[in-house]
Amino acid sequence: MTHQPMGFALIGTVWAWAAAELVPQARQRLRSGRTERTERRSLLVIWVLFWGGAAAAVLTRHAVAALSYPAHGRVLGGVVPALAWAGIALRLWSIVALGRFFRATVHIQRGHRLVSSGPYRWVRHPSYSGLLPALLSFAALLGNALSWLVFTVCALAAVAYRIRVEERMLLDALGEEYRAYAARTPRLIPGVW
Repeated sequence: MTHQPMGFALIGTVWAWAAAELVPQARQRLRSGRTERTERRSLLVIWVLFWGGAAAAVLTRHAVAALSYPAHGRVLGGVVPALAWAGIALRLWSIVALGRFFRATVHIQRGHRLVSSGPYRWVRHPSYSGLLPALLSFAALLGNALSWLVFTVCALAAVAYRIRVEERMLLDALGEEYRAYAARTPRLIPGVW
């Protein structure tokens, strides 16, 4: 019975996150300009790697039980929600900062421009800077070190691929302006990468 409040908090967090993602995306899709170029394959890659990584992580947890740890202890019970909410908040701030330029697919709209305000002052892809800690904190709740590592590798591969696709399209569309922005602004973590 001691895990029940954390379970409710976790379920509430996941549902709140889903709603917070869908509402601004739907609104911004209605406000966005006409799309000149769209790339959908990277969205498929993200979904396959995230869900495939999650399935592999669950299977790994059962196969390698020796690497298990208590997933609902005080440390994880406090750190996981805090890290998840911090990541979610950064991701949502990024979505709001992009405004009409944000969509789930990689695209270029008519009149597309560089956004370098809000969290984009510090990193080029703050949406992923927020997404990764949120996802990886939830993966820690699997209670197995190898499971967490399996999911982490899949999530990092998905995000790295998506960043490469986005940057190529933005460089093609915005040219020197984006090249200069990329030269002075790290991808995900200030001062690191």
